[in-house]
Amino acid sequence: MLKTSLNEDMSTPYKNASITLCMSELGGYTMLLEQENKIISMIYEAALNPALWQDVLTEIVDFTDSTTAIFTATDQLSPNYDFVFSHNIPPEGMLAYQDEHVKVIDMRIHAPYWMEKALGDTVLQSFAFYANMSKETDQYIFYEKCAKPANVTHVAAVLLERSAYSWAVFAVHRSPQLDEYSQQEEKILKRLSVHLRRALQIYRQMMLLNQEKKNIDHILDHFKVGIVLINQDYRLTYTNKIAKNIFDQSNILQIDKNSSLRTSKNFQDQLNQLIRSALFTQNDLNHSAGGVMALYDDHDSFMLSILPFSEYEKLQQQRQAIIFITATNQPQYLAKDYLIQKYKLAKRELEVCELFMNGLSLDQIAQKLELTYGSVRVYIKNIFSKTNCSSQTELMQLLLNLTLDFKHI
Repeated sequence: MLKTSLNEDMSTPYKNASITLCMSELGGYTMLLEQENKIISMIYEAALNPALWQDVLTEIVDFTDSTTAIFTATDQLSPNYDFVFSHNIPPEGMLAYQDEHVKVIDMRIHAPYWMEKALGDTVLQSFAFYANMSKETDQYIFYEKCAKPANVTHVAAVLLERSAYSWAVFAVHRSPQLDEYSQQEEKILKRLSVHLRRALQIYRQMMLLNQEKKNIDHILDHFKVGIVLINQDYRLTYTNKIAKNIFDQSNILQIDKNSSLRTSKNFQDQLNQLIRSALFTQNDLNHSAGGVMALYDDHDSFMLSILPFSEYEKLQQQRQAIIFITATNQPQYLAKDYLIQKYKLAKRELEVCELFMNGLSLDQIAQKLELTYGSVRVYIKNIFSKTNCSSQTELMQLLLNLTLDFKHI
């Protein structure tokens, strides 16, 4: 099974661990870090080139000591977005999943597992007992048609998308001879799911644009948001038209004489940090690859998604970061189920959070919700207490990382 070199969660830097590590343990830790970062980079390459998803699944199966994997998304409103990528699942197993009767059985058995789950949550499960149930049961039929042909018993799955019309899940599986997935391995899958969700949104945008069969610069030119590419020297190597207009008109986001991004002192350190992490220049699992941040002053407000990027055919040896820039007047939607579950926010507090995240001031929130300014301040105070935030900037950062969909991409 996949093991960490620490007794702590892998997300805890080893400098904070309470145990003494020998050099061999540190070496194992570094290897795991490098492999996870490699997978994250591959995920974003596959978002831009779907043919590479097979390589991603192969790498994740190896990393998690799994037997098979499947990445699937369905959107009834936009069938062109539908896909199924799998690794090591035999044809008869894949054919079974296409059988409408089996699909109904699958949903009937397993949908309840997801009902109480928020986006990014995982389910650990074993099909072992299905084989011993009566042959007339849904569980036995599912085992015979799907699990047995693929020789899998244990599963670790993560929910990437769920709505009335859409569904996306990533799952890895193990054969009966292997152990069930551990909580440590569940945490690894949850970390990777952040990048899988972002990649899913980029993939959908690419589906709309890739029809032209042009080069990557031509495709990026037609994105509906500002885009820049940054090389390992932190210099811009590409800027699309929307980004150029933003730089021309905004005082809060500009390009300096060295072709590097510059913002106000309040945000520059955070921007640099996210760019560094997207370029994988940090050897610390406490830093994820890229992230989301807000930039704002009295006149402008933007949201930035900073992600790893490389054009596979041309830049295999060169690391780059891609930044999506969007004016925050485009509505963002919170993962409310998660906020209720994690922070116990009330309905009115969620409304205040969503309006605040979309750029409204406390005065504007009060007018929108027909409340007094004092009432909104009380709600904000309660939200601070529940989320352990100490400032509006800190709350904004928290909320931007809990959007239901990456609409700015």
